Amino acid sequence: MLFRLSGLCLVGMVLLGAAPPTYGQPADTTQLPEIAPREIEIRGERQVALPSLERQPLTGFTSPPSIPTVPPDYRPYTGSYDQPLEGLPERLPVPETASTSMDPTAEPARGYLEGGSGRYFRRFFEGRVGVPLSSRSELSVHGAYTGTEGDPNDDVAKANVRLTHTQDPVRINAMAHGNVQRYALFGASPVGPTATQVPDRESYSAGGAVQLRHTDSAAPARAEVRYDQTQYTSLLAPGTGELTYDQQQLGLGGEATVPVPYRPHLSVQYQRSWLSNDAQTNTAFDVDATGTVSYSPSDPVSLEAGATLLAFDTPAQPTQPSAGSAEATFVAPAVNAEWRVAEGARLFLRNRPRLGETSLEHLYATNPYAQHAPSLRPTLETTNAEAGLTLTRGLVRLVAAAGYRYAPTYRYFALSAQGAYEGLHGVQYDAARFLEGRGEVALQGVEGVQASLGLTVQDGTLPDLDTSIPNIASVTADALLTLSFAGGDGFLKAYGQFHGPRDAGLNRSVRLDPYFSMDLEGAYAVGSDLELVARAEQLSIDAPTRWANYPQPVAALSVGLRLRW
Repeated sequence: MLFRLSGLCLVGMVLLGAAPPTYGQPADTTQLPEIAPREIEIRGERQVALPSLERQPLTGFTSPPSIPTVPPDYRPYTGSYDQPLEGLPERLPVPETASTSMDPTAEPARGYLEGGSGRYFRRFFEGRVGVPLSSRSELSVHGAYTGTEGDPNDDVAKANVRLTHTQDPVRINAMAHGNVQRYALFGASPVGPTATQVPDRESYSAGGAVQLRHTDSAAPARAEVRYDQTQYTSLLAPGTGELTYDQQQLGLGGEATVPVPYRPHLSVQYQRSWLSNDAQTNTAFDVDATGTVSYSPSDPVSLEAGATLLAFDTPAQPTQPSAGSAEATFVAPAVNAEWRVAEGARLFLRNRPRLGETSLEHLYATNPYAQHAPSLRPTLETTNAEAGLTLTRGLVRLVAAAGYRYAPTYRYFALSAQGAYEGLHGVQYDAARFLEGRGEVALQGVEGVQASLGLTVQDGTLPDLDTSIPNIASVTADALLTLSFAGGDGFLKAYGQFHGPRDAGLNRSVRLDPYFSMDLEGAYAVGSDLELVARAEQLSIDAPTRWANYPQPVAALSVGLRLRW
C-alpha cells in the first residue's frame, strides 16, 4: 500500500512541474499553420500490360520446316540441256478446272516502224506489228523495203502475215507472204552491137503455209502444207522481148516421234514443182525422208541411227523439152552419236544426208546474177559426216570438228555467157567431194554481250573434172559481236566475214581476190518510244566481190528513226 501511494505522489509532482505558469503573464494568441493537406494531387503515367496473343496456323501446331544445308563444295550444273527446243511448250498451260475469268488476258498490241536514208541514195523502211486476238491467238504483220541507186540498182519489197493459235499442247501457224524485186545485172557486158543497155531482172513471189505442231515433249510432232509461186523476168535478148520463167511448188512435210522404247522418229519432206512450159503431167518432184531410233546404253552416251531416202526427178534443161529429165535415188545411213566424256566436254559423230533446195527463189537468193531459166536440180549429199569436240569452260564455248562430204549431184555457179550478154553465172551440176575442218569459239553467260568467231578450212573438188569447185574459197571466217549498253537503251551489232581467193569459172581464167567486209548496226533510245538507228554496211578496203563482175558498193552508210509502241 505504501508503495502505491509513493508512486501516485511522484506522478502528480511531475505533472505539476510540467504545466506552464499562468499567473502574471499575458495569454499567447499565436496560431500554428495547419500542415494537414485538404487536397491531394497525384501525377504520373498509367501503363497497362496485357498478355500477347498469337494465332496458331490453321493446319495445326507443327513447327516450321527446316532449311536444308548446302554443302560448301556444291557447284551448280553447267552442262548442256538435251531436250530439243521444239519440244518445250510455248507457254504454261491453264488448268482445265479454271474458270473463264482465270484465263490469261491478251497482251496489248506492240510493234515498231522505222525508216531512213543514206549514201548511194540508200533508203530503208520496215515495220512490224503484233495484235493479240485473244489470250491464245495473235496476228502479226511485217513489211520491209530497201533500195539503192547506181550499181547495183536494186529495189526489194516484201511482206508477210502470220496467225498463231495455241491450245496446249497444239500450236497452229498460218502464214502468207509476198515479195517483189527489181535489180540490174550491171556486170553483164554485151557480146555484139545489138545489146546496148544494162539488162534488168524483175521478180515476184507469193505463197502461204499452214503448220500444225504438237509441242508435248513426250511425243512431239509437226505437219505442214505450203504453196509457193515465183516468176523471174529478164531482158537478155534485145529485139525478142522479155524472157519469163516461173515455178509453182506444192510441199507436204511432217515429223513425229513415237513415245515407245527406242523412240522411233520419222521425218518426211515431199515437193511437187511445175515449171514454165511444162505439161501438167510432167512435173518435177523431190523427196527427203529419214527414219531413226534412239538408244542410250548409259547416261553420258546417246545414239540415234537410221536411214535416209533421197530422190528427185526434174527437167535437165527447162527450156529444151527434148533434153529429157535428170533423176536420182539414194538410200544413205543417218547417225548421230554423242558421248559426254566429262563435265562440259562432249564428243560427237554424225552423218546427215540431205537434199538441197529446189525453189527458184532460193537459187536467185544465193546468186542473184545466175543465168535465166536454169535447171533446178537439188544438191544431193549422201555423205555429210562430221566428228568433233564441244568444250564448255566457264564463259567460253569451243567447238572443233572435221568432216567429209560427198554429193553425187552438186549445184555450183561458173562464169559464162547467155544470149547477147556475157558475165552471167551459169548453173551447173556435177559430183563433188569436200574435206573440211572448222573451229568456233563463243562467249556465253555475259549479260548484254554475245560474241563468236568461226574459221573453216575446206578443199572442194569435182572428181569427174579433176578440178576445184568454182566460187568456193578454201578459207572462210566470220565474226559476230552484239552489245547492249546504257541500261538497255543502246544496242550495237557487228558482223564480219572473210573469203579467201577462188576461181570464178572452170577454165580458171578469172580469179577473185580475197576480201573482208564488215556490217555495223546500232540503235539508241532517245525517248521512251523513239530510237535513233544507224547502219554501216560493207565496210571494206576494196569493193567486196562475192561473185565475179559484180562488186558491191563500199561503206553504205544510212541513218534513220525507229518508233516503238
